[in-house]
Amino acid sequence: MVIDTTTFNDIARHLYGVSEGLLDGMRKVVTLNPDLPERDQQRMRAEWLQAVEAFVRVNHEVLTLAELLRALLAANDVASEPKAALS
Repeated sequence: MVIDTTTFNDIARHLYGVSEGLLDGMRKVVTLNPDLPERDQQRMRAEWLQAVEAFVRVNHEVLTLAELLRALLAANDVASEPKAALS
């Protein structure tokens, strides 16, 4: 066994929570309209683009963690397979 079931489930639950929070934040940022006419339009547009880019970076990290979690699950399955007896 590489990881116990409880720890694996805790990690998966936290990863799911981060993913849901990220999606919720992205939806809120995307609904903002940086094209509204204002004196500070360029600054507002730049901040909006930085926020979107930050969400994309965090999303990449979450996807990487999900891949690692899948690899851990696969390694755990291999580690729990019974070994063949030598003849």
